[in-house]
Amino acid sequence: MRVSPPYEALVVEIASSRTALPQNLGSEEEVLMYGTILLAAALENWERYSTHALAAREVAAALAKGTTRHLHVLSVYDYNFKAPASGLPSEMVAQLREEELRRANSLMEHRIDDYIAPLKAEGLEVTPILRAGNPRGIILQTVTEFKADVLVIGSHSKRSFFEITLGDTAKYLSQHASCQVVLVSPEKQD
Repeated sequence: MRVSPPYEALVVEIASSRTALPQNLGSEEEVLMYGTILLAAALENWERYSTHALAAREVAAALAKGTTRHLHVLSVYDYNFKAPASGLPSEMVAQLREEELRRANSLMEHRIDDYIAPLKAEGLEVTPILRAGNPRGIILQTVTEFKADVLVIGSHSKRSFFEITLGDTAKYLSQHASCQVVLVSPEKQD
């Protein structure tokens, strides 16, 4: 099904049953059940955003436009400070750790601001959320914290619709999230 060319989407419900996203995605009748929409996008390791992150953003925007016009956008990044092996005093190591954390936060703030700019330009209210840590745990924690009705993520699958094999994080979230999960894959280019 096409939400906004060139994207296809798949809905995975809590019980892991899979059904195609309804054709009438924008209809008031279908999307009113989504009061709180959480979009989780991996933005850390990309110079430009992956096609999965862009496709997920388009689907989340379509859902938000049909409901509250508000979208929570989460990006989880890994922060593992490695202390220099030079035997520096602990105060200096702590200072280096704080400086590196500030740099990582600043970089991620710029990335998420750039990523959500098109959503704001479309008139959506967007709440950016940046967190450091394990994506699985942080995403589930954020779903609970915001009482999300739906979680939108990129599936990172390179297979066709019928042969879809989810990435580890997407599979885990589709089985453990306390809300519906919309997994989005860019359409396979011919």
